[in-house]
Amino acid sequence: MLLKRKNTLFLFCIALLASCSPNVNTSVSTDKNTLQNTSLTSEKKELKETTLYLVGDSTVSAFHDAYYYPRYGYGTQIGNYLNEKVTVKNLALSGRSSKSFLSESNYTTLTSSLKNGDYLMIGFGHNDEKDSDETVYTNPTGNVEDTTSFQYYLHEFYINFALEKGATPILCTPIVRANDKNDYSGSSGHITAKGNYVECIKNLGNQDQVTTIDLTSLTKDLYEELGFEEAIYFHAWTNSKSTSVDKTHLNIFGAKEIAYLIANALKNTTCSLKDYVLDNIEAPTKEKDLVPNPDFVESTYTAFDPNSYTPNSHFNQFTSEGWYGTAFGDTGGNPSSSSNGFVAEESTPGVFKVGQGGTTSAKGKIAGSSEGLAMVFRQVPKTKNFEISVDFKVISATNSEQAGFGLMARDDIYVNVTEKDSSIKSNSLSAGLLTNKDQTMTALFTRENGELKKENNVVPGLYVAEDEAQAKITRIGQNITLELIYKEKTYTKTYYDFDLVAIDSENYYVGMFATRGTMVECTNVNFTITGDAAQA
Repeated sequence: MLLKRKNTLFLFCIALLASCSPNVNTSVSTDKNTLQNTSLTSEKKELKETTLYLVGDSTVSAFHDAYYYPRYGYGTQIGNYLNEKVTVKNLALSGRSSKSFLSESNYTTLTSSLKNGDYLMIGFGHNDEKDSDETVYTNPTGNVEDTTSFQYYLHEFYINFALEKGATPILCTPIVRANDKNDYSGSSGHITAKGNYVECIKNLGNQDQVTTIDLTSLTKDLYEELGFEEAIYFHAWTNSKSTSVDKTHLNIFGAKEIAYLIANALKNTTCSLKDYVLDNIEAPTKEKDLVPNPDFVESTYTAFDPNSYTPNSHFNQFTSEGWYGTAFGDTGGNPSSSSNGFVAEESTPGVFKVGQGGTTSAKGKIAGSSEGLAMVFRQVPKTKNFEISVDFKVISATNSEQAGFGLMARDDIYVNVTEKDSSIKSNSLSAGLLTNKDQTMTALFTRENGELKKENNVVPGLYVAEDEAQAKITRIGQNITLELIYKEKTYTKTYYDFDLVAIDSENYYVGMFATRGTMVECTNVNFTITGDAAQA
């Protein structure tokens, strides 16, 4: 079916680009063979070396994950269709909009590197439409004079910037999100209650006389022709079951397909980048290019079921609805045994006690190779925004590395299981303190694909009994912000499109944790669902 639809696709590319871009050469033959071999029959040009820079969101950027069909942005594959004279610099970042990208070091790299004769491909839209998050939202109806508008950001900071540098800007509308009803009339086609983001880009392209490639229409027509059951093979899957499909992010096959569409579309414009497109390019195929991750291990994880939760004396029944207690991972023995000192309980209504200690030796850890901890947690649907804040007071602590406490958001949860591997399968974000070997601490840390990552926040000394801290985790759409206040200093960071659904595809798990000789009291615990989370 993929091969059959290629003939109609070539006709569609020409008609579409002729209607949306002022730079389209409408005299190009519509015959497929003629189209692909134009550069063979025309006079060869002496091409100079050039650089193609790409900026955009997760549909353009690179990834490093452990999915069955891992995520790839089309910026990682566009070089397959360009000759050796082009150096591709993909600066796109997941979770960013045309507005939020400006604060990133990758934008600084662009401004310091782009030069005369280069090209800048611009692929924003998915995150600009998230009106619940003011850090990324841009208005689709305003013009280039409106400093809140999508057009303003694209025009001022990308198009005009490129032109001033003597570079050539190229606009791309966003690819559609795969829709199981083949309905692309709404948010799957980037038409929201606030406006039409695709028309916004196309209108700007016409106004600024910039080559515009309408990837929205190209992918919409392709997906409608194939049907959802086939379209999902362009997308990332967290596991080997089709029900785990990520309807937004591409896999390597999908990234190659989009890159191919771009390369073919360029041939029908007056943009000089078309001269660098290879001759006789061929579309990727499912049989050749849909490649599962060879290192993928199918998870045997079973999602937490509140109805089957059975507490024991030190993970006691919680009086506050929705809270549960556990200890799991590399706990140095059965975490359910009172002799191992793990506690996760509501000691009095609204006051929680969590950690490990008492008369036992320090057990559990947060280390590079394994992790074991106690946690008081909630199960939160992935479809919901939330905010959780807590005041911590250290009850007891040992002078030990790999100890810690704070707030954590996790991909999965395990109830009273001792297993070294279970604790490092999950991706997690922690607004807390982690002790180091050199008698310092790290504020804020994450685990991603099993790798413990510490932020560059060095806190001198180690926490002791009676120390206090305040922590907060806020989720808005695909963005999660960590905040920790300790000894009157605030540590904060926002993580964009951090993957917390690789294992449990439906839920997040958030709450208070402590480990390795650390016991904390948690008060002023406030958890709030703040609305529906915008999709990626």
